[in-house]
Amino acid sequence: MSGFGDIRKDYESLVKLPPDADGEAKRRRGYAFERLLNKLFSFEELEPRSSYQLAGEQIDGSIYFDGRFYLLEAKWHSEPLPASTIYQFKGKVDGKLAGTLGIFISMSGYAEDAVDALTLGKGLNVILVDSSDMDAAIRREYGIKKVLKTKIRMAAEKGVIYFPVEGSLVTADKTRVVEINDLRYDHIIGGIAATQKAEPASADLLIVCEGSSDRVIISTLAERILARADSDRSIKVFTAMGKMAIPRVANALRNTYNSESKVLIVTDGDNDPVGASAMLRDNLEFSEWLAAIPNPSIEAWLGYDINNPMRGKLGRSGVKKLRQEACEVDIDNLINRDKSFSILYESILGI
Repeated sequence: MSGFGDIRKDYESLVKLPPDADGEAKRRRGYAFERLLNKLFSFEELEPRSSYQLAGEQIDGSIYFDGRFYLLEAKWHSEPLPASTIYQFKGKVDGKLAGTLGIFISMSGYAEDAVDALTLGKGLNVILVDSSDMDAAIRREYGIKKVLKTKIRMAAEKGVIYFPVEGSLVTADKTRVVEINDLRYDHIIGGIAATQKAEPASADLLIVCEGSSDRVIISTLAERILARADSDRSIKVFTAMGKMAIPRVANALRNTYNSESKVLIVTDGDNDPVGASAMLRDNLEFSEWLAAIPNPSIEAWLGYDINNPMRGKLGRSGVKKLRQEACEVDIDNLINRDKSFSILYESILGI
């Protein structure tokens, strides 16, 4: 059985594969990732079973954790996975013994509407894991058991199938990406995004938004707002990976982090900001929150519409472009012309 050092070394080699590698190299990485997961689960005594085939379906494996069996699906694609891919796995889980749960691991993340599509009006039996969770388990040596326990507990208590174990800690100096209570390697940037620990409870404001692209925009704007005001406040930004998932994630975060932190929800209006506000009021379990609802979407703050092809694309060039545009936007003009942004601005500064 491989030691943890070998597992981490193998993981690092897989992460370093260039984004422009050919298809064959990426296929080999996919198979190698499955083998690495088997080593990781074996190391933590989760009794893994490797991939196997049943009539008409392929199962990537299973583990035994806290008295329950979990089916596994692992993907390492170039783009975030759509809800349809997760539905296929959910169908496999649905067809097994009552009470069987699934763990879906996507190193490329999930489409920003995937969580909503999987959650609304349906039985919850799949937990979503992404690259930040794997970084926490392997790079920071938290272990996969600790990561899974956190996510499964939030799913059981709050119905959150994707609980963000990492968020962006923003100060006037820079944006530090932190995970649980430690550092995080950012695949998009290609390096360590923080150089010192930052405790989750230290934030003056918790912001919950829909998706990863929203987090990039908000973090960049918050950094600029804090810097120009010479403020020592700190902001933490979390993604819910879906509009309807925001209340569940916010409720879970409220119980997890310092209850004295203020909470701001940033969600798209989608041409119905009144309806979006009502949805939040109906589903948030605490009263100390504000909402900034840009309409039709947060990209309107940057000057383009909801149908822009950049929306939801978070490759290296996508992040750079979003950050560049958020760095160039005229903050004073935006305060005057957009009420939703002025709410964000005042919340960040504690006005």
